[in-house]
Amino acid sequence: MSLNIHICISPRSERPEFMQLLKRFEVWLLLVLGAGAALWVLTDKPSLEGDALPLDVSETVPTVVIHRCILERDYGNARLDLELRYQNASPRPLILQPPDVKLITSDGKEVPPFILASEKPPEISAQTSKNVRLRYWLDETHLKGALSLDIRGTKAEVKSAAPFDLKQLENQKPKTWTGSIR
Repeated sequence: MSLNIHICISPRSERPEFMQLLKRFEVWLLLVLGAGAALWVLTDKPSLEGDALPLDVSETVPTVVIHRCILERDYGNARLDLELRYQNASPRPLILQPPDVKLITSDGKEVPPFILASEKPPEISAQTSKNVRLRYWLDETHLKGALSLDIRGTKAEVKSAAPFDLKQLENQKPKTWTGSIR
C-alpha cells in the first residue's frame, strides 16, 4: 500500500484579500468616519446646564427652584417630569430618591418615583448647585389636590390645590408649565 501525497503550491502573485479590501474607497471612508466619531465622543464635554456648580454664598437664592413641570398622560395615569435646580448645602452628596426626596399629596401620601432600571437617580455633590430632572408616576387621584416636593425638609409647590382633570390632556402628548402646575 502506497500513499501518494501531492502538495500543490501555486505561486500567488496577488496580494492577500485583506490588502485588496483596503483598495476600496468605501472602506477608507468608513474608517475615517469611525475615527472621527470616536474622537468626538472622547473629547465631548457635557453642557453646563447639568454640571454641578459650587455654591455662591454671597447670593440669597432659594434652595429649590422648579423651572418646568411636564405632564404626559398615559391613559388613566400620567408621568410628571420636574426640572429643577437644587442647592445642596450639605457636607454629603444627595441622591435624589426617597427618603431624602419625596413628592407628597395634600393628604400626606407619598407619590412613587418613576425610575427606569437603566437610569441612575440624579445625584448632587456636596456644597454644589445643579439642574436635575425628577420623574413621578401619578394617577388621577394625585391630581385632585396640591402636590409638594420635599427635599431634606425643604418644600416647594409642584401643583396648586385646584383639581386638574387628567382627561383634558391628550394621550401621549406632554403639556409643559413654567414653574409649578396651576
